[in-house]
Formats: sequence, C-alpha cells, structure tokens
Amino acid sequence: MHVFLQSFGTPFARIALIAAFAFTAVASPHLQAQEDLEPRWYQVEIAIFTQPGNAQLAANAEIFRKDVTLSYGKNARHLRDLMDVAREMAEQNLQDDMIAGLASQPAPAAEGGATGATPQSEPIPLSEAEIAAVLQTTPFVKLPQELRGLNDTIAALSRRNRQEVLFHEAWRQPMLTPESAPAIIISGGELFGEDRALGGTLALGASRYLHLKSNLWMAEFAENYGQGDLGWPSIPTPPLKNSEEIHDTQINLNAGQTTELGDDLWQQYEIIDSTYQNILNKPYVVTNLATLNQDRRMRSGEVHYIDHPKIGIMVYVTPYELPEEDPDQTIEPELIDPASGAATQGR
Repeated sequence: MHVFLQSFGTPFARIALIAAFAFTAVASPHLQAQEDLEPRWYQVEIAIFTQPGNAQLAANAEIFRKDVTLSYGKNARHLRDLMDVAREMAEQNLQDDMIAGLASQPAPAAEGGATGATPQSEPIPLSEAEIAAVLQTTPFVKLPQELRGLNDTIAALSRRNRQEVLFHEAWRQPMLTPESAPAIIISGGELFGEDRALGGTLALGASRYLHLKSNLWMAEFAENYGQGDLGWPSIPTPPLKNSEEIHDTQINLNAGQTTELGDDLWQQYEIIDSTYQNILNKPYVVTNLATLNQDRRMRSGEVHYIDHPKIGIMVYVTPYELPEEDPDQTIEPELIDPASGAATQGR
C-alpha cells in the first residue's frame, strides 16, 4: 500500500486517495443496502372513458393507420378479483391441513379396529379479518369501489359530458423498474362476439419518476356478412388468467410482418386460408381502429390526464405502506382524497 501511494507524488494526492478508499469502505455497505431494498408499494387507480366530442372531430379529420400490429406482449397479467384470491387461499389452507393431518396420523389400526376422524373435505371460507389482510398485502387485486379516489370525478364526467366509462379499477402493487414492470391487461366497452371495444395493456414502473407505458387500442365493429377484414389487423385474444407468457398466433396480412413459414408454398397457402376462414367465422369485423402507444412520466399524489381522439385516461397513483406484521391487529388502509389531499380511513 505504501509503495502504491508513493506513485502519486504530492502529499495532497496521497491524502485524496486515502480519503477515496475510506469513503468507498463506508459507502459500499450503504449502496449495497439500497440495492437490496424491496420495491416501494403504490396504490394505482386508472379510469378510461370515451371522448364523444373528440371522436366526432376525429371522424372527419383523423385517419388511423391500418399497418399496425396488436399484441398483449409477454409480461402481461390480469388484475385479480378479491373473492377469487380468498377462495384460492382457503383451498390452499385445506390442502395444507390435509397434508399435515396425514403426516401426523398414527399407523392404520388392525382390521375391525377404530378409525380416525373423517378428514375435512371442504375449504373453510376466510374470515372478514383474513380477507381484509389479503386486500392489504396481496398485489394486483381489484380494490372495492369505496377505496377508489376518482369516483366523484368520473361520475361527474359521465353525467355532464355523457362520456362512457370503459374501465375503472384500483389496485396496489410493488413498483418495479419500467423495464421489468408487469403490463396490466385492460378490457372494456361493448362486447362484439369475443372482442371488446377497448383492449391492450398499461404498465407502470418507477425509476426517478413514475413511468406509464400505454399499449391500448379502441375498435369499432360491424356485422360480418363476408366483407373480410377490410384491411384492419385482427384483435388478439387476451391471455388466459394466471398464464405467465403470451404467445401471439395472430397473422396480420396487412402489417408487412415477416413470418417463419419456410419455403413450402402449400404450407403458406394453408395458413393464409385458415386465417381468412377464421375471419369469416367471426360474427363481427373491425371497421375502424385507433391505437395509443405512449410513454408518460408522472409524479405520485397527482391526477394525470392523457388525451386521445377516441379515449381519455385518468391516472392517480399514491404511495402505499404495507401494514406491519401483527397477527392481533388489522390495520385499516389509508386513502388520500385527490381533491383535498387529506388522509381518510377505508371502510
């Protein structure tokens, strides 16, 4: 070490280097601790609604492109219903109890001997306190309507401007980096066969700021009487719930996509023919389609509005503190009123 420091000549340079080593030794554990911190949780609320006034202007002035590819992506996931999660937990509790019972069961009695008690065959529903704990600590679960902060705002928009609410949900989640954030599957509006008018995903992540990545489409439909797809891309099928990966099998003949079909012309013909047969078998076809693909930076605690000719989006994100682990106490979640900024207790 002494020989190494001598190579830096002046005493000032050697002192600076010693200070740098000392800072690194002190700071490294702190930096490592920051890297090991768990992601911060937020409560997210998103409302999507139609824009009747903008849509009329767009019909005359806006021309939407047909050479687009629609996809849910590989990191898409559904929001979960609270009662579905509670039922799954009750079933898991039953399974755990059965396994524990089998492990502690004595050896089988001799023929004609007494037998043990009949094992429980039906799950015991979770108590209200257990369901409340699930709501407080489980990510990506739809919150009850009374825990939303934008109810009055959205109701006023619908009442005054006759804007149809297509999607309005709130949930809690740990905020990962924008690159690894899961994309929440969005679906809403009128149902046309198996397709909804509104579809796509929204992904919310955090670095220095919150980042919202939108991948949405809004489609109009007409009855299919054999007119074909009219050049619009097919609406992809939403992934099944709890599926980890989405494998898109849709072929968009008008998007200039390259597909690995090989050199077998007959194979290509069969795939294209099958695609057209699927189009003809659908009761509705797309007659117009608008997309919204945007990265938006935002701050928590503020209501953000995203405008589009077809739809409007309101986003309200607030920090959420996970309750401390206390089996004897159920902590009521705190809400923040977007109008006043005051904290209120959830019911």
